[in-house]
Amino acid sequence: MYRLLIVDDLPLIVEGLQELFFKAEHLDLEVYKAYSGFEALETLQNYRIDIVLSDIRMPGMQGIELLKEIRCQWPNCKVIFLTSYNDFTYVQHAISLGGFEYILKTEGDDKILLSVEKAIASLDEEHNARNLIDKAEKHMKLALPALQKDYLWALLQRKKVDAELLPDHFANIQLPLRADRPVLLLIGRVDAWKEITSAPDKALLIYAVQNIVEEYLSVSVQMIDLVYEQSKILWFIQPNALEDIVETDRADAMGWDQTFHFVNGTLETIQDACRQLLKLTVSFVLSSTPIQWDELPERFNSLKFLLIKGLGQRSEILMTDETNRNKGHFQSIRTNLLSNCLESGHAEEFYKLYDEISDIFLKESFTYFQKVELYHSLSTIFLAYLNKHGQQINPNPELEWSLLTGLKDTTSWQEVQEFFFRLAYFIFETNKTEQEESSHEIVRKVHEYIESNISDDISLIKLAEYVHFNPSYLSRLYKQITGNGLSDYITEFRNMKAKELLKDSHLKVQEIAMELGYNSALAFIRFFKKQNQMMTPQEYRSSRRADI
Repeated sequence: MYRLLIVDDLPLIVEGLQELFFKAEHLDLEVYKAYSGFEALETLQNYRIDIVLSDIRMPGMQGIELLKEIRCQWPNCKVIFLTSYNDFTYVQHAISLGGFEYILKTEGDDKILLSVEKAIASLDEEHNARNLIDKAEKHMKLALPALQKDYLWALLQRKKVDAELLPDHFANIQLPLRADRPVLLLIGRVDAWKEITSAPDKALLIYAVQNIVEEYLSVSVQMIDLVYEQSKILWFIQPNALEDIVETDRADAMGWDQTFHFVNGTLETIQDACRQLLKLTVSFVLSSTPIQWDELPERFNSLKFLLIKGLGQRSEILMTDETNRNKGHFQSIRTNLLSNCLESGHAEEFYKLYDEISDIFLKESFTYFQKVELYHSLSTIFLAYLNKHGQQINPNPELEWSLLTGLKDTTSWQEVQEFFFRLAYFIFETNKTEQEESSHEIVRKVHEYIESNISDDISLIKLAEYVHFNPSYLSRLYKQITGNGLSDYITEFRNMKAKELLKDSHLKVQEIAMELGYNSALAFIRFFKKQNQMMTPQEYRSSRRADI
């Protein structure tokens, strides 16, 4: 969607052109208006404007001056001038300064629409031009490190990506890893900072730790890292020559086994270097086996858990998850992921994870106390959510709410499993209903504002300010909810109100025009004729009164 700014010191011209573009829905324009060059500059300072349709001669600031200002702020903006016959020399000067086109004021609406269509086509062509692609590629190179880290972090947060798409994604952001192979995860933590260490110094020391690890490990592995929580670093590690590994299970296992032992055996040397060179104590936790990309979130959370439990609280630890990985110590990590899904409204991810976790309730291989532990974990999650959003949740009488606070002797584990599932479903559906009601409330407020201020200048900017939304977002949201554009509703309401006043009041046409936000009767008459098959307001009034 492009933005068009209409500039003229005559309100009749501005309003007529605004109506013209509201009707030209195929152009998909956001229309702004200004009654002087200075007012136009204010709009240009606050919004990106793509096309300006301006009178070439205006009091205070001429079109040429406005064009120069536009060139400074929005170089790609297309400026179309409305001119008179005696402005030819002036127009030549404007075109030489970068004006897009000029239109004689005596030419009709079709010529104006055609000129704007040409401007849109020119903008589209520029956007697809090679120079923009070149610029994008340059920016891409600068942004690659951030893009790589954002993508990896998204994978750690359970972002769903089709395994077949991973190679293309990795290639697009030039990740130095193989998408068709697993990875080892290594977490490093600075155990303690000196009290005098400032934030910039901490960042510098973290960078130094990254360099030391890369220096020692990069001789045998391919790796990429990302920093999180200020004092922790996560490395994704693969053998340097994965393409040389023979594609057999035995050879594959040997290759990863060698990589694991190399990394694990080098970590102590890295700790010594950090202590001697940086005066820092650093701890490491390493995954004991390679991890598939879709298994990253659970194993990452397991490794993080090791750093905050038991021996992980000491300094300069070196651990792997080998002895803990299969003992169920990390169930709390998975329930924390459930909490995140519940809070963020990701129902599908919640249900999938809940199916995996709640299966514990029904399996005989898990002890009674393990099931009770899971029950209390889930109760805590839901109670915390309900306490936080209690104003928005109305208790459902069909749910046995007492199960949130305690188990009965007669309650089966299957009933517990079903209760938490139904509670989650109830919460997701309630939130969905509230979102729909909120959207309709926005529409109601917009209509209320339009109907209460129809005699004023109703613009998308003012409507957006009234409901505290971005103008472009409000325009899209309104169309999604109602199926119609905002300008359509304003037009329909103005027409309905005009008919009502013509039929039921004795106001003159000029007075009705003012009531509907028109500065002249001529502009109102033009509007009314377009909406009512070329019937004038007076003809409509006469026909209705004749019917009575």
